[in-house]
Amino acid sequence: MAGEGILLKEARKEKGLSLEDVEKQIKIRPFYLKTLEEEEYSALPGTTYARGFLRTYSKFLGLDSNQIIEMFNSSFPKDEEEKVEKVLSPIPSSSVWFKPAVLFTMAFIAIGFVVGITYITKIKEKPDIGGYIPAPLPASPQTQEGSSPSNESDQVNPQGSETEKTDGLVAEVTFKEDCWLQVKVDGKTVVDGYKVQGETQNLQGKEKIEFVTVGNAGALMIKVNGTQLAPLGSSKQVVRNYVITPESLAKNDSIS
Repeated sequence: MAGEGILLKEARKEKGLSLEDVEKQIKIRPFYLKTLEEEEYSALPGTTYARGFLRTYSKFLGLDSNQIIEMFNSSFPKDEEEKVEKVLSPIPSSSVWFKPAVLFTMAFIAIGFVVGITYITKIKEKPDIGGYIPAPLPASPQTQEGSSPSNESDQVNPQGSETEKTDGLVAEVTFKEDCWLQVKVDGKTVVDGYKVQGETQNLQGKEKIEFVTVGNAGALMIKVNGTQLAPLGSSKQVVRNYVITPESLAKNDSIS
């Protein structure tokens, strides 16, 4: 012991200060102050802390801090100091060789999460498919065989265009609004997805055109063999199993 602790303790008592009083001024815990006064430096984290505490404490008490540090150095062998500093030195962290793999896995999971959310969102946006089936098309008066072709030889729709004479079914579907639908022609699915406003879909079959599901009935304008059909329903209304055949078309007036 070189005696620096005794100098600190005597100077504190001469000023009439307790360890708690000193703590309030220099923010060093009483435990460490007592350690300095008793020169029990092994209780401190290392020589660097000891020198820092000694310098701060001695300056506060009005002592020569350089002298206090020299006395401390004389009582603390160099080899012991290096040994303590070595023990307290941080342990180098090992290299994380798998970091790229971890990042790749996290990126893959993130992409999968985004794709999953997008898919679920699209499903939720699809209109609920109800069990609505539209009423049959109204039948129109039929022309008797052998009757005079006058006034009925040229069947004219409300738009003023003549009804086309076509074998089978030729349909033109115009979309006034966005719509999701599924359509079969002669039993084969030809449309299954979204159609946007302003788009036109042409369909041609021999026996049957079936609108299996229409998510927005008010979005469609359907013309078959030149005949403009009545709307399938109102906007946002869901329609299922709407079937057009040559027979049903023959019974239908040209209705806008």
